[in-house]
Amino acid sequence: MSDVTLRKLVKRYGEVEVIHGVDLDIADGEFVVFVGPSGCGKSTLLRMIAGLEETSSGEIRIGETDVTRADPADRGVAMVFQTYALYPHMSVEENMGFGLKMTGHAKSEIKEKVREASRILKLDDYLARKPKALSGGQRQRVAIGRAIVRGPEVFLFDEPLSNLDAELRVDMRVEIARLHKEIGATMIYVTHDQVEAMTLADKIVVLRGGNIEQVGAPMDLYRDPDNRFVAGFIGSPAMNFVGGSVAEGGVLAPGLGAQTLPSGVALPAPGAEVIVGIRPQHLTLAPGDSHLVDL
Repeated sequence: MSDVTLRKLVKRYGEVEVIHGVDLDIADGEFVVFVGPSGCGKSTLLRMIAGLEETSSGEIRIGETDVTRADPADRGVAMVFQTYALYPHMSVEENMGFGLKMTGHAKSEIKEKVREASRILKLDDYLARKPKALSGGQRQRVAIGRAIVRGPEVFLFDEPLSNLDAELRVDMRVEIARLHKEIGATMIYVTHDQVEAMTLADKIVVLRGGNIEQVGAPMDLYRDPDNRFVAGFIGSPAMNFVGGSVAEGGVLAPGLGAQTLPSGVALPAPGAEVIVGIRPQHLTLAPGDSHLVDL
């Protein structure tokens, strides 16, 4: 089993607490994406799972094993970074198999695992090349291949596509989604790009200021956000917010005209102030010369 469980996880740097008692359950085989603004703690949380950041308090379990104080090499995880971290003097094949070589695996076993990973990642024709002879996307696939050959229980991705141009990022999103479907491993992925999150994730974890704001399937977060922050963060273009007040039968928002807007959620008593959130695609220009919009 490669489910991941976080319980009351806290990270402090001196007196400054940056992760505040996080609880999270990630099921075996799930693709979970951490998103949030810069400095929200998503990479710190990933590095804590990997063992690259010490946990101040709380518990991390992978399967049935408590790995909170375990060395990174003993956690059954493999991490893919945005910088590739390939050895320039080694071939693709040597880079992919280097970790196994250092842990004393037989040459025949290394060769077999590298060949299988290269098949999955369509790198068969590039095994003899050095990293300088590869494109950015090919280098990232080599970095992913190096993780695959280790046979980890959990894959961790720390903004792996941020150094690629827009077209390559689209291609690599497809490759990573295909990889997850083929090998079925648990994957935890950090990104600031919500398009990546919405297209890759089984479940999205929205973080802000070291706290989890909401966890759910991509379209659940989009259609039913728990709070204004999630509503404004998930979706591109972003949701519009307009002040209003509760009236009989709905909400009055002066910025949207005199009409009473129906509400699909329970409202407080009439007269209470509320914030109305509207997705851009739900607005159209009204006909004529009124310069108004229809909802």
